[in-house]
Order: sequence, then C-alpha cells, then structure tokens
Amino acid sequence: MTKHKNVALDEMRILAALMVLGVHTGQKVGLGDAAAVGAQGVQLFFVLSGYLAAASLSRHPEPLPYYQRRIRRILPLYWLVLVLRWLFDAVRYLAAGASAAQLFGPGGPCGPGYLRYFVFLQMWLPSDNWMLWNNRNVLWTMSAFAFFYLLAPWLYRLCKRFWGALALLVVCLAVKGRIGGLIESSLAAFPAEANISEFSAKTPVMTLYCFIFGMAAFAAVRENKQFLYGAFCILLAVLTNFQRAGFECVFTVLVLLAVQNPQGVGLAENQKFAQAVEFVGAGSFWLYLAHPLVLELLPNTAMGGAAAWLCFAGVYAVCLMVCYALYTLFVRRYEQRFA
Repeated sequence: MTKHKNVALDEMRILAALMVLGVHTGQKVGLGDAAAVGAQGVQLFFVLSGYLAAASLSRHPEPLPYYQRRIRRILPLYWLVLVLRWLFDAVRYLAAGASAAQLFGPGGPCGPGYLRYFVFLQMWLPSDNWMLWNNRNVLWTMSAFAFFYLLAPWLYRLCKRFWGALALLVVCLAVKGRIGGLIESSLAAFPAEANISEFSAKTPVMTLYCFIFGMAAFAAVRENKQFLYGAFCILLAVLTNFQRAGFECVFTVLVLLAVQNPQGVGLAENQKFAQAVEFVGAGSFWLYLAHPLVLELLPNTAMGGAAAWLCFAGVYAVCLMVCYALYTLFVRRYEQRFA
C-alpha cells in the first residue's frame, strides 16, 4: 500500500460514500424515506474529515502546505464535475426548447450565477431556488468542506489538547440551535422554493461542529483518552435520545474504534484485500462527486413494492461500476501524477 495505511479508516470512507449513493439511488427509483438513512453518510464524511485533517496538521502544521495539499486533492475533480454538470444542463435545457438568452442570461441556470459553485458560495448565498442554486448536483456539502479546510489550521491549534477540543465541541453544540434560528428568521421573507429551513441547517457555520467531533477524536487518541471521549459521545447520544447529534456521536465512536483496529474488518490479513480497500477508498471522493450526474444519466425506473428494491440494487450497482470505471481510466491517473 501507499500513503494511507489504516484499512479501517478506508472502510469508513467507503461506507460514507456508499451511504450517500444509497439515499440518492433510493430517490431515483422511488423508495422515498426507505433509504433516507443513507443521507447520514454526509455526517460520517464530516467527522472523518475532521479526524484526518487533525492527523495531517499534527505532522505538518504549516497552513500554506496544508492548503496546497487540499487544493490539489479537491479543486480539479470538483471543478471537473461542475463543468460536466454545466454542459449536461446546457444540452438538456436547449433540447427542451429554452432560448440561449434564457439559459445563459443573468438569471439563467447556466448563466453567471453558476459561478457561485466554483468558489464554494452555494451555501453562503440564499436563493429563490434551493435545488438550482444551492444544491445542484447535490453539492451543498462542498461549501462545508471548503469552510472547514480554510479554518482547519487554526481550529487545530484550539483542538491540539483533548480538553480544549472537547470544550470547543460543547460550545459549538450549545450555540448551534441559536445560530440556526437567527439564520432562518433573518431569511424568512424568501419564498418556499428557497427551502430556508434546510438552507439554514446546512450552512457551513452550522455543520462545523461535525468536523470538531473528528478533531476531538484525534486529540483523544493522541492523549489516550479515547475511552473517555467515546463514553462522552455515547452518553450525549443517549441523554438526548439520539435527537441531538446522535449520528455524529455514533460515527465518532466508530472512528475511535477504527483507530484502535487499523487493519479493519473482514479479510484484514489478506494484503490484496487491504490494497483493494485502499483503492476503493481512494476513489470514494470521486464517487461522492460524480454519482448524482451518473444517476441522472441513467433511465428513470421508479416503481413500487418489492420491485423497487430490485431496481434499487440494479441502479446502485450500475452507478457504482460506471463511477469506478471512470476513476480507473482517468481520475486515478491524475491523482497518481499530481494529487
């Protein structure tokens, strides 16, 4: 294997990507809430990113090299998906009869407003159309990732010690509801299509606590307080009846367990298995970015009953194979050379 040697963390990265793919595949085939739990894979990504960012900064704390590493890893693939999304939408709208002025004009779906996605402003700028301007290609999360990575070198200084990290986490959890309420009330005049309740809940400021969960996990492991922190997370989830950061607490405990068992689960003693896990884990970011567009290119197959689950399995497998085929043929070569 190469740089990333913790098989268990790779397995968690894969789990997060597969969960997100699951919820969107469920929406594609008409399963509705039956696959909705997969949406929590986003929180797992956030927690895991917080842990890995702290681990990276513990080795190389200088902000500039850290930013350079993040830029090489994120921007080319993210911008590639944005360009592909723009081209797909342009062709689709033109085929539906939209004029060039409607499509590329100031208010058009492929107009200058689309640039907000390139600079990660989609979840900083409320709009009158949530799906078009805030969550196109299911990319609302990229604003949260960019915000965290921008702050990570300074957050790490606050989270270097376990008690400092835990204190910061408690503060974030305590003020989260108040901040969300202020954001939502200040945007109450927006129309229903703006989906302001969801926008306020998913703004980068409101998701920062998820990453702090992960950074605190790294501090706990380094100071051998992982059992204390795990107990805190379990207690918090139970006392709040899993209604307040319940999934984040569970995912943090899973991260702590993964660090204790770096060889992962399954055929961990098999070197080929470990290499396969690393490969799939390395491609999980591409899967995360590309799968919404691949799903949209697949034919609509919504149906009910048991047939919906058969359809789910088929669409899920096809999307997975297409994404990893593209990763193998093109994306991995870029990563091996530059990222």
